[in-house]
Amino acid sequence: MDTALRLRGTRSIRRATQALRHADFEQASKAHPLYLQSLEPSRAEALNAWVPPYVSFPPIVQPDINTDIMMLIRSHSLPALNLVDTAMTVSGVEHPSETRRLPDNSIFKYTPSRVMLNKLENLVQKLKDPDCELEGSLLELLSLVIVKDDDWPKNAFLVWKHYPDTTPCAVFRPDEEKSRGNYDTLSEEQKFQCIEVCRDGKETYTVSQREKKWESSGEDAFFRVMLAVKADAPTDTISPKQATEFKEQLYKNLLNQYDSISTSIQPGASPLMSLDHVNPARAPLQVNNPPIQLKCNPRWANPETRPACKYSPVKVSESTSKETMDSMQAVLDNRINECRKLAMDRAIPGDGSWFSFIRGPQLHEPHLNKATVPAFVISGGSAHKLAAELTKDYSLAWHPKNMRGARGRRAEPIYLLVHKMDYPTYASTMKEVIEHYPNLHLIGWDGGGLTGFGAARAAALAFADTLPYRPERIMMIDQDVVKTEQTRHTNPIIKNKVESLHQTIEQPIVGYGVGYPTRQATPSPFSKTPTPRPSDLDGPAEQFVSIRAPFLREGDGIYPPYMVAGGEDMLMSKQLKLSNDHRNVALQQEMIIKKELEGPADRPNPYWDKGRINTLKALFDAEKNIMIEFEGQHINLDTLLRKFEANGWISSHPSDESYNVAACIVERIILRLSNDLARKNIQHPSVSSSSNSLKTGESRPVS
Repeated sequence: MDTALRLRGTRSIRRATQALRHADFEQASKAHPLYLQSLEPSRAEALNAWVPPYVSFPPIVQPDINTDIMMLIRSHSLPALNLVDTAMTVSGVEHPSETRRLPDNSIFKYTPSRVMLNKLENLVQKLKDPDCELEGSLLELLSLVIVKDDDWPKNAFLVWKHYPDTTPCAVFRPDEEKSRGNYDTLSEEQKFQCIEVCRDGKETYTVSQREKKWESSGEDAFFRVMLAVKADAPTDTISPKQATEFKEQLYKNLLNQYDSISTSIQPGASPLMSLDHVNPARAPLQVNNPPIQLKCNPRWANPETRPACKYSPVKVSESTSKETMDSMQAVLDNRINECRKLAMDRAIPGDGSWFSFIRGPQLHEPHLNKATVPAFVISGGSAHKLAAELTKDYSLAWHPKNMRGARGRRAEPIYLLVHKMDYPTYASTMKEVIEHYPNLHLIGWDGGGLTGFGAARAAALAFADTLPYRPERIMMIDQDVVKTEQTRHTNPIIKNKVESLHQTIEQPIVGYGVGYPTRQATPSPFSKTPTPRPSDLDGPAEQFVSIRAPFLREGDGIYPPYMVAGGEDMLMSKQLKLSNDHRNVALQQEMIIKKELEGPADRPNPYWDKGRINTLKALFDAEKNIMIEFEGQHINLDTLLRKFEANGWISSHPSDESYNVAACIVERIILRLSNDLARKNIQHPSVSSSSNSLKTGESRPVS
């Protein structure tokens, strides 16, 4: 039923588009009023001048992101061009309160805009460069164009894989209604017809279809191998000249399809007139508003007490002026937009859901249903430690042996989420453990160039949203949380308490207890854990939580992906307004215990040492000019870190350590802004609470 409605909505929008092109406005209005409602006022006014008096248009309103207009985007398989917003507060640009506001703070899912159209133009322009690098967004465009070519086999789906031995993640299909989607949605017969593409990251492409295989490396490797596939010929028979001609043909085909693609991104967009204009890169942030007052956190400066406050290098002074709050708002806007730019920087195409996932063998699990409560565990760099822990004892809260279902029946699933860079290490190191426990599933996530704690949690919710058995609730558990009798999730009493608290506070998240930053000795079975102090009950819901569906009710879900260095749990709790009279109402009054995982750290650790650092460095380059008032001096963030180095608080700058500290400082500013807005009872688009929509079950309108 849902599929039929979705297709009907897509067809009606297409009919509306065709009718408008022929100036048949009455037919367009009948075909799909939402299409007309989505037009910008200037576009609608121009159309009204052409409309006969007897044609009545509905009022022009901003469409909600969940309306049929978003079906158009997904059904036409547009490249996931999540982009920076041009309305940013930089040096020489207007005041932030006067700029056009973004509709929400989503990183991986947000409303399409003219900025997306600009990016599409830039990608087309980029393809003209003979030496252009084929990153994920451009490969998405090319994949769409290739499968839409008249000479492409109509029963052959083009699918992309992260690694040769993993399940494909994105599929591009030649049929008209749905050009891109997830591989898991294909039938077995369709999967048998798929042409699988894998890129090794070094410009080597491997393509296979059943018993056939093609491979190509070096210059124009993608075009050479795809032409070989299309011609059903060996790769070495394709000359460099033929590959270049094929590339030029794809460019022409893209130009021919540009109008329909751009209309899908932004209804009413004008056809492509010139590709000579390329938007210049945005300059690093430079705000003209007053500097933000900071002072060093003495507990962080002390090496002995730093572990308990490792994410809090500074204290941000409470704001008393609108100008200072504007400065902090500019910092938040800049962080959001930089993260959007990073999130679209992918190595291979995605499936249209912003994140892409690497799934292992999909087991047939008919016993899973909406009452199943799976556990999601986010890990990184700990494959050897977890392999040792899971074979040593059952002390971890999420151990497969501790996941028995209702009335002791079949064990419920655990999804161990790791970044795609870590996936090969986990798959090989934990192979025996995963084979031994059929309810333990290894999942790789890819958020493009955006990594970090917030993105990982957002990825977990995005994956939960794809589960075919549609669980009504999930658990998110840190990898080092241990089982205690007071937080044992299989205990019917605790289970009922958690579900009851969800209903009472009408919030999507409930904590199984209070989380602490330090690790402790594992308590003995059935022992009584200490009761949290009253002052501890105002902390965030973290470490061991229950999250209720729908998991992507708004944008990326409840976790802000732009909090990369830590603090995503705290900001989430603030945005949902979980605290009341210095008490987090979403916490059970129990203590969550974390242990020190034993065993060697993974070496190499590509996600932590490369992926994470690349994200932190990119953010620092965009944020180093933030103006700070520190010890009576007006300096920028870059200079502040040099002072930290001089004081011995960090070993050197620039360095991996200093990039992380810089990100933590920015996130302290974001948290302070959230506090100040809440104190002043101000609702702001970028940090406003979604609690009202969560209570009513409705999505917050885009403002």
